[in-house]
Amino acid sequence: MVNINKNYREFRLDNGLFVALQETPTQTVSGRLRVWHGALNEQKGEEGLAHFLEHTLMSGGSQKYDPKRTDEIRGTFGAFNAFTGLERTFFPVDLLAEDSQLFLEYISDVTFNPRFDVTRVDEERQRVLRETANAKSDPVFKDNKAYAEAFFGKNSPHNYFILGDETVVGSASIDALRRFHSRGYHPNNMDLVLVGALPKEIENLIQQNFGSFNSGDGKKIEFPKNSKLNGPKILHTFAPDLYNHESPEQSSAQLSISLVAPTETDEDSYAVNMLAKILGGDANSRLFTSVSQRKGLAYGVYAQYDGTNNKGIIFIGGSVHSVRADEAIETIFEEMAKLRTDLVSQESLERLKRNSRYHIAKTFETNKGHVNAIELKIDKGLTFEDHLERMEAVIPEKIREVAIKYLPQNRTDGKYVLILRDSLKK
Repeated sequence: MVNINKNYREFRLDNGLFVALQETPTQTVSGRLRVWHGALNEQKGEEGLAHFLEHTLMSGGSQKYDPKRTDEIRGTFGAFNAFTGLERTFFPVDLLAEDSQLFLEYISDVTFNPRFDVTRVDEERQRVLRETANAKSDPVFKDNKAYAEAFFGKNSPHNYFILGDETVVGSASIDALRRFHSRGYHPNNMDLVLVGALPKEIENLIQQNFGSFNSGDGKKIEFPKNSKLNGPKILHTFAPDLYNHESPEQSSAQLSISLVAPTETDEDSYAVNMLAKILGGDANSRLFTSVSQRKGLAYGVYAQYDGTNNKGIIFIGGSVHSVRADEAIETIFEEMAKLRTDLVSQESLERLKRNSRYHIAKTFETNKGHVNAIELKIDKGLTFEDHLERMEAVIPEKIREVAIKYLPQNRTDGKYVLILRDSLKK
């Protein structure tokens, strides 16, 4: 299987910028600049500035380029955007190889030397406020917030609202944006990954465009482990948005269940990931065949595992027939109980492993996939070969062992949070 070691190199500039490069036989380049400065780096009174800053960097111009020119440059690339996360802000790009130099000149200047054009800042302020209003107008917003707080804990960083406080964003000055920017946008708080038909002088181009900026403060956010759940928590809310006005008796309810699971650094993580796939990973899964196919309680139902950033969660979700919601819940718990006692077949486990091998192989057919693989290596010290080796080591007995540890025996005995957004709740 292709891996990231062929034609791969990494280095660090004197100012601390980490760079990873890989050449592939293509005509394009994919890349990502990550800045480890996101929403959780905000201080009291700055709620929403990380996301607002991202908007203004994209459209507000730079020392070298006025706003109109930055618009034109962005339109030159095949795809370019920016995203704000809890712990980082990142700038992914796909472009023709011949535009690599232009990208490096552009991205270095807008991230280190933002112009903060007054007109563009005010335009983006309006857009951010509208984006926030859209999010809060979503019928699921309030319920999702309560659900997350029930599982992670009210003050968990996982629940931090990235879009922030409308009052803060509405009154934020350019000086406030500059102060927030100055605390984290430093080369030693960034990494740059480029994959594709890289120019021969790529290392010199990176040095020319990034090497003159000074190191500064900034560090990656470390997430605490989740609060402990002592038992089940049940939320049952009224969801009129799911009501079927033509056939009320066929109305739906949105079911979500979160179970306490190990984090990704735990030795059980690979087995739990496989367990979640067996439970609800595809059309051959336990939940799909029982809840959807045999009983017709839902069109689709799924399960997935997330151990990143100390989350430790097995999530189960689906849209179920409201009047039979209790039957759907009972069926889900019955299937989990079976996995605590029954050994899964070696054949079903091998099928899932083969599917995973396919997706890993598919990853390396694109430059963007290579970028993702390199970031896995940077962040976790893992190659996909390491990932495959650990996955292949999972056996049926280990699946049953982790099922006993992390799946509830029944509805009354377990550490989980369940929410039913019910269109027929009275």
